Amino acid sequence: MCPRGDDESGVSMTDDHATQGAITRMERNIRLYPWYAAFFNAFFWMPVFFLYFGAHLPLSRVLQLEGVYYAAVVLLEVPSGYFSDRVGRRTTLLTSSVLLIAAYLLFFFGAGFAAFALAQVLLAAGIAFNSGTDTSFHYDSLATLGRAVEYEEREAIVARNSLVATGAAALLGGAVASVDLSYAYGASALTAVVALGLVFSFAEPEHREAEASDFVHQIAHCLAHLKQPQLAWLFGFAVLAVVINHVPYEFYQPYLDVLGTQVGLGEHTALAAGAHMAVATLIGAWFARRSARIDKRLGTGRTLLLAAVIQLAIIGSMALVLHAAVVVLILLRGVPSGLYKAPLNAAVTPRIPQEERATYLSIQSLAGRLGFTGLLAGLSLVAGDAGVDHWPVLSELLVVAVVVGGAGWLVLAGLLPLVELNGKRTQN
Repeated sequence: MCPRGDDESGVSMTDDHATQGAITRMERNIRLYPWYAAFFNAFFWMPVFFLYFGAHLPLSRVLQLEGVYYAAVVLLEVPSGYFSDRVGRRTTLLTSSVLLIAAYLLFFFGAGFAAFALAQVLLAAGIAFNSGTDTSFHYDSLATLGRAVEYEEREAIVARNSLVATGAAALLGGAVASVDLSYAYGASALTAVVALGLVFSFAEPEHREAEASDFVHQIAHCLAHLKQPQLAWLFGFAVLAVVINHVPYEFYQPYLDVLGTQVGLGEHTALAAGAHMAVATLIGAWFARRSARIDKRLGTGRTLLLAAVIQLAIIGSMALVLHAAVVVLILLRGVPSGLYKAPLNAAVTPRIPQEERATYLSIQSLAGRLGFTGLLAGLSLVAGDAGVDHWPVLSELLVVAVVVGGAGWLVLAGLLPLVELNGKRTQN
């Protein structure tokens, strides 16, 4: 007879049931997380936000709105990562979804620079609270089950699903925006509600016991990891990637608008932008699913540099000529993010201790956004009072962007032989 529900080995049946329940909850996390990522990234507004702002404001104010977004990220990115490491992944993701819903509703119902600026702050907060926490949640759930080795391949699947969702949302967003540009934000609010529901179904991953650091010491500990040459190089690449990947994202809409006006199709820009983004993200999704395989074949450093040079070539083409052939080339703008996201996460995440992971990833993301904020500030000065349909100014802005990005790429390429990115990664 086994008293108190113990089996013959002395293991409590209650403990066994609790362990099985924890395993089931982590398996549910892993199963639902790709769906959460897809609904979170269903950005119906993405192909038309520049047009939406431009319909109400001059180009300089539109760029200032983007500056407001990135300035808000500067203030919130790292505190949100610290919040995640201290309070928990699930609570942070819940906060993120609620903030996104509030932002989308304000974009939908609001008007004018002040309302849009507040909505940009809420949007920045929602994305900041998700940034770093999402991939940390994924890794922690797998690590709890002893399946961390699956992380890169599963991140590649998540990246693919996210891009497919973004592409489908772009197509539908462009279609509804052709009726009214604000409808794209209404649709985004609905998918954000679904994402919120999925987060409610998540369970908090097992958290390894560690001495809690205050905010300042947490940042200091995270920055100390940059003494490792591998992490320093990857950090530099992450900054470059954020800067150059956002350039075609910001400027392909006015590029299409100017080209469409020249050929008499300007009134269809919203629909064209949505269709274009849908195809671009689906192409990126194809590469994302294969990124882990490409990483193993080329090595992490070469894979990341290849992704960056593709994006720089696209920006350079946009800067040099206004032509339909370039519109076709811009369809490849999703390839770089598809190529680099899973390999970058797989190279960085396991090297950072769990209790510092979201904070470190937030600092990394923040550095990239700071870089792009600085670029936007400079570009807004160059743009002056020009409208969004002024091609010579758009061309000049793109030239500046490709020169800045190209300089960063050359530095990283020169330093790559000095670091070993494919060695031992696992931390604690």
